[in-house]
Amino acid sequence: MLKKAMVFIDGNNLYFGLKKNIGNYNLNYGKFIRELTSGHDLIRAYFYTAVFKREDDDKLFNGQQKFLSYLQEVPFMQVMPGRIEKRGDELVEKGVDVRLAIDLVRFGANRLYDVAYIVSGDGDYAPAVNAVKDMGLNVINCFFTDEASTHLKHVCDKFIRLDYDLLKNCLFASITPTFVRDGVESRDPEDVEREYYETSSGDI
Repeated sequence: MLKKAMVFIDGNNLYFGLKKNIGNYNLNYGKFIRELTSGHDLIRAYFYTAVFKREDDDKLFNGQQKFLSYLQEVPFMQVMPGRIEKRGDELVEKGVDVRLAIDLVRFGANRLYDVAYIVSGDGDYAPAVNAVKDMGLNVINCFFTDEASTHLKHVCDKFIRLDYDLLKNCLFASITPTFVRDGVESRDPEDVEREYYETSSGDI
């Protein structure tokens, strides 16, 4: 019998990790979560992100809404929204890491999974990981080596290194490149959205 797995994705952390290390943030999340949990019974993947309001920034709001609409169509994926707060001229993400940590422990306490995959390089999740391990559950940290928290890597049972070789089949094909890194072209999110709906009958 396969062990039950859940995936907990720190969206903002992953976005910047992809942009810096791969040069392409246009991830095919359906393929990505299946790739990570291969060999396990995937129960659900949770994507944590702070959600913009239109009054915060109209362009950011519209772009994010398109992306969230795509995520909501990905099988087994659930968006877990945080909030954006204004501090002077800056927009600050709030409530995301706390909600992820709480869900990690809460779902573990209810035995909804046997193995948790945390996609993040944030060391602040370490106490929640230790709490889950004390329940007899396993936690796997997945992130880019140079961006990952050493502390988080050490407290988790296993570390999966995200790199081009692992992700190359989990990236949308590119039509409108802005730059190329490690053979991967980055492009405008509007092109991602258009291609997604043009090929929506295919694999998500």
